[in-house]
Amino acid sequence: MTVKWIKLLPVAIAGLVLGGCASILNEEVIVDEEVPALSQPEPAVIDDRQIVQQMTAKVTEMMDSDSVVEMKSLIEKLKKEPKAKLQLPDVSQSSADEAQKAVAVVGGVYKCNRCPDWHIAPASGFLIAEDLVVTNYHVVDNPERSGLAVRLFDGRMFMVEDVVAASERYDLAVLRLPKTGIKPVALGPSAPVGAKVNLISHPNRKFYTLSEGKVARYFVTQRNRRPVPAMAITADFGKGSSGAPVLNEEGQVVGVAASTESLYYTEKEGVQNNLQMVFKNCVPVSQLLELIGG
Repeated sequence: MTVKWIKLLPVAIAGLVLGGCASILNEEVIVDEEVPALSQPEPAVIDDRQIVQQMTAKVTEMMDSDSVVEMKSLIEKLKKEPKAKLQLPDVSQSSADEAQKAVAVVGGVYKCNRCPDWHIAPASGFLIAEDLVVTNYHVVDNPERSGLAVRLFDGRMFMVEDVVAASERYDLAVLRLPKTGIKPVALGPSAPVGAKVNLISHPNRKFYTLSEGKVARYFVTQRNRRPVPAMAITADFGKGSSGAPVLNEEGQVVGVAASTESLYYTEKEGVQNNLQMVFKNCVPVSQLLELIGG
């Protein structure tokens, strides 16, 4: 009999403890029902096809007006590589959602041979003031385009009015728009190797895609046979991402996406095989600050 009591006692005690816990938990559930649960805002759902259709319709309307600055004029100004002493607004740190609203689609306008509409070849850019958008030099330098359009996150579209600053060596261009009323992103300090970064861009018309990574290294590359410092990151991007902002954890711009470089293990008769790595090369924020007198 004694042995049986020893075996049953822990079970009885456990039952009492669990029963007590269940009673307390039940009371807490009743109290929680009186307090409304905190609801998270629904994320914005991007409809890529709808964005393309909207851009086509809007840019066709704008190109048929007489107020568009022709691409030829923009490129002429671009080739002069103007510099500017800009007074940027004092912008507080941004969240990812706020930074997303300052990211724009920047693209050359063209007509295809299959329809009467105007179309946009989308790349990326971002607002550093409510009327200034940054992108890559090579995004603008395309004489086959007829104009340069910018679409904001909220759906509004504008035609680029002027080139404020540009550098072919740094692969940067600062473009003038009508005032948008959008909160811009702040330019931050240089990010050290290993620092976490985010990138928001439009790879292959996958609009407003966020990727995460780290600063991989700083290095010297060649652009037009001239050495220039560059930054590599591990965050993914692809065609259509040119001009996108590289953001630190505070939502500040620390670089600008510029190009990719694929590393293959073998090459025979000009054919590359066995892809190993893709380097994601960017313009450091220090070069943008130098261009605009920051």
